[in-house]
Parts: sequence; structure tokens; C-alpha cells
Amino acid sequence: MFGWTGTILRVDLTSGKIEREPLSERLGLDYLGGRGINSRILYDEVKPGTDAFGEENKLILGSGPLNGTMAPASGRFSIAGKSPVTNLGRANSGGFHASEMKYAGYDHIVISGRASKPVYLWIENDHVELRDASHLWGQVVSEANRLIREETDPNVQIASIGPFGEKLGKLSCVMVSEYNACGRCGLGAVMGSKNLKAVAIRGTKGVRVAQPEAYRKLIKVLHQRVKENPRYPTFSLYGTTVNLDKVDEAAMTSPRNMQESGHWSKEKLAAVRAETLYKNYSQKWKACHACPIHCRSWVEINEGPYAGLKGIRIEYAVQLLGPMADVTYAPALYKIAQICDEYSIDQLEYICVLAAAMEWYQRGFITQEDTGGIKLEWGNWQALVEMTEKVARREGFGDVLADGGVIAAQKVGQGALDCLSYSKGAVETADDAMRTNMAWKLGLATSTRGADHLSGAVFYRPGVVLQKASMWKGPKISESFEGYEDQAAPVYFIQTICTLADALGLCKFATQRVGEEIGLDEMAELFTTATGIETNAQALTDCADRIWTVERAFLVREGTTRQDDNLFGRAMKDPVPSGPYKGLTHDQEKWERLIDEYYSLVGWDKDTGVPTQEKLKELGLEDICNELRGMGKL
Repeated sequence: MFGWTGTILRVDLTSGKIEREPLSERLGLDYLGGRGINSRILYDEVKPGTDAFGEENKLILGSGPLNGTMAPASGRFSIAGKSPVTNLGRANSGGFHASEMKYAGYDHIVISGRASKPVYLWIENDHVELRDASHLWGQVVSEANRLIREETDPNVQIASIGPFGEKLGKLSCVMVSEYNACGRCGLGAVMGSKNLKAVAIRGTKGVRVAQPEAYRKLIKVLHQRVKENPRYPTFSLYGTTVNLDKVDEAAMTSPRNMQESGHWSKEKLAAVRAETLYKNYSQKWKACHACPIHCRSWVEINEGPYAGLKGIRIEYAVQLLGPMADVTYAPALYKIAQICDEYSIDQLEYICVLAAAMEWYQRGFITQEDTGGIKLEWGNWQALVEMTEKVARREGFGDVLADGGVIAAQKVGQGALDCLSYSKGAVETADDAMRTNMAWKLGLATSTRGADHLSGAVFYRPGVVLQKASMWKGPKISESFEGYEDQAAPVYFIQTICTLADALGLCKFATQRVGEEIGLDEMAELFTTATGIETNAQALTDCADRIWTVERAFLVREGTTRQDDNLFGRAMKDPVPSGPYKGLTHDQEKWERLIDEYYSLVGWDKDTGVPTQEKLKELGLEDICNELRGMGKL
């Protein structure tokens, strides 16, 4: 095969059995790879009602047909399993792990069962073995990885968990190297439940493409186009931290856990804005595999209580904790990010949990006695760092927060849930795109892994989708992201882009999801020249529909209905409190019509939210159609 390696590796942790099986061409053509094939294996092999922490759950690691090549930003790695939080668990990270999988000769790795003691999986090309990890258990990510490199190969790529994942914290992610995270859905806890500390891979085989000369010419053109894109100069310099300025310019900053809205004060914004962080802490750029954007950089703190801290630049998710918690001491944000990475805590949902806990403290839902003496007052960065350390160790009130915002709020009670914005068990970052941009809100609400802006929520900047969707021949796309009319089509378009990026192994930061250069036509040309299989934008759209529908069917088997395609809590209940959108409220009647419009596009029944028989058959999913019918879902 070209593009793919043609091999799936299966590892049973209970018996220690290791097997290889061929990747069928049909599976590749229908689901492409990465997230797509992961989701199909998950549907087929993890049955309804499976305990996420049980032996029957599986952890599926996936690469895509473009991983390991020089396609721009082709360093994304996918992982899937039954989630202890959102049912469908899928996550994605950058780095080099997916490429190393390909170089070792594997498209996917399916891990089942549960080891009787801590182990790590060591893969070196055709050599695969389970090794004792008792000496690694309890070690933070960087130390465990250091020891694994000493025992295996200095250039090994490692996906691992820290002590938080070992303790089954449902906020746990899988860390890829020391700085890239497969976040959301608690898959780090699933890894911990299997007594699996790490998957370490070293490969030297390379990847073959079908049309080398045409592929080289294409990727050269695409690399150049990415560099010439108007957003390249700032994004390659500042990464996602540039978003804080853009959100504030759009009057959607939401200080103090969305109790305020519009703008943060100029003085406070200046302390944690992208330019400040870059000037004061960045040392040199860092890129993932084959990425011309290099949106991250090495950083070092040179003074204050965290002097000597070294690592990777924080992402917008942690930077956003500034206004959310009213914190202006930037080194504290780096310290929180470092703790999260070392212990394998999902940064994105965790900062929402922290900000919500501060509001619970403000409102008296929790007290200083509950927090073990920690004063969770606005702006108190020392308290946030101290609480993060407690969460990492599951100590005191940190243990309450360790399983995520929804579960923690249910334990606190007294209206604590109303201080969050969430869907299908997952909490999303708090800026006022959730209350002012219906295409953003719809993307969060319909995501198959819970509230998630990376599944298809439309970027807040007006015009991005219009500028980059010239090929779109479907329903009308609204010229504004305000209001409820014609907002389903841009969400569907961006969901398609995001799904395909995850399946092919591409980073969304190089795609039309954010106004960049790689869209459906470019993906089709990359796929064709890499694999030798002719395709086009419509055929890839069908693949995206198939992947999305399989994921929805997995959720339907677990009980998901139309009622779950909502955002709950603050984003739906509270009017915008201040700023130019002051007083804007959620209109449920218009929202329901928007859901109807979206269901018509994706082929789901308007009453139940279940994919229709016609849609399932159209996508060649007759087996799923028969199963759902047998369960009484159709």
C-alpha cells in the first residue's frame, strides 16, 4: 500500500498476546485513517454499556495516510476509547508520535484488556514487547520518559500518563512527549485503568507515496502558500496566544468566569497578551512534524518564584485563565501548565474548572474550610497554583475537581452547574463566542465528544468561512455569525474540514477551519498523490459524513438523543452581562429551528437525533442501521 503501512497492531494486556493484521483497503477508503478508522474500530469492538475503566474497553492509537510524509502540518496523532465522561472518547495531538508509528510499520494500534501490574509497550519496527513499568509508576511524565529513553532509544517517541492518569482522574489526558497532549474525554484515565504507563515507539522504515514527484511538487506549493497566508506572520510568532487579543477586539472576553463580558482592562490584558509573553519568556521556535507554522516556542522564566522553569509556550486555553480568573501574573500560568503536563491533566477543561471553583468560592457554595485553607479569590494566582498541585495529587478539594467540571459541580450542588457551560459531560472554554456566535455554539453542542471547539465550531472572526468556502455548493452560508439564520451550513462545512484533518493526520491550524490554505480540494490532491487512489472533494466529504455518523451511532447506542445537542448552564441561561452585546439572551425557539436545519444537513431524524435509515444506507452503513433498528432506536 502507498500512504498507509497496511498493518494494524493488536496488543492484549491481559494475556500479553501480540498480533498483526492487515489493514483492509475498504477500511482505508471508507474511513481514511487516524480518527476515522479509530472510530469505526471503537464502534465495532466496544459494545454498548461497556465500563470505560473495564477490561472490555479498548484504547486505539491511530495515524493517517499523510503522517510521516512532508505534507504541511502532517504531525497529528489520534487516540480513541470509551470515555468515562463523554461516552465517545477521541483525542488528538501534535508532535511526532504518529509519524514514528508509520516508520515502525503500523497504521493503528489496538490495546485491549488490563495488565496485572504496570507495563509499558515498547515497539521498535517489527519488535514489540510489554515491559515492566513498576519503577515508572508514580513518576511524572518527564521523568518517566527520561527513564524509558535510557532503556530503549534516545530518539524514541512516547505517549504516556503521569500520576494523575494513574489515579484515574477523569480530567486526565495522554501526553505525547512532554509537551503535546491528547486532551479531553479522560483517555489518560482509561490508560491508567489498564495499568499502561506508556507506549514507546521507534521506527526506521519510512513511508512510501504513490506519486513521489507529483507529491513533492504539491507539498512545496502548499508549504509556500501556508507561509504566504495573511495570518502566518502573527500565528507563527505567537501561536494560539494571539487569540486573546483577537477575542478582546471582538468584545468577547469574559472575565471572572463569564460574569463580565466585552473587554478586560487594557492594563490587565497587557500583562498576559501574546506580545508580552513572547517578549518576556520565549527562547526559540518549536514545530511539530513537517510543520512550516511552528506555532510553539521554548520558554524560560528567569525571575520570581518560578525562576528556572523551562518548557513550551502556553496555549490560549491556559492564557485564557488570565481573564477568567482575573490573574495578571503570567509566570503562574506557565507553572499551572507545567503541572498539568507533568501529571497528565487536560489543560483546556481544567482551567474552566478552576475559574468555576473561584466563582463557587465567591458565591459561598464552597468555603475556605472546604478548600483546605486555600483562598480561591479572584486574581489570587498563588491559590490557583496550590490548588492545581492538590488536583494533580487528588488531595483534599483537589479530589473533588479531579473528575471534571460537571461531576465536581454536581458534588458541590447549590447551583454550581449554572456557573459552567457544558454539553454531553464536557465543559468548554469560557469566552462569549458561546453566547454571541450561534455557529460557534452549534458546533459545541453537536460535537460527538462533548462540548468541543475543535470538532467544528466556527471561528469567531466573521468572513473566514465565506472566504475559504468558495467550493461550497450546499445551503446558504450566513454572512454574519450573529443570529440564528443560515448558521448550520458553516458548522457542517467546518465539521467536515475538522473530521478529515483528524483522519488524514493534518493539523487544523493549516486548514480552512482557521482561514488557512488546506481545504477539501487540497486534501483530495494530497490523498490522491500519496495513495495513488483518485478522489475528490465530494468523495472526501462522504468519508467525513461516514465518520461523523459512526460516531453519532456510538453515542445513540449509549442513549444520546436530540435533547443532548444543547449547551447547558451559563451559555444557555444567562444574558450577556456587559459590553456591546449586553442583554443578548438565548432564544430556545430559534435554537430548535437551527437544530432542525443542522439535522437536515447531516441526515439525522429531527425528533430523535438518530441518523436516519436513508442516511445510514447511503453511506454504506447497513450493519449499523440493522443494529440500531434491532435496539429500537430506528
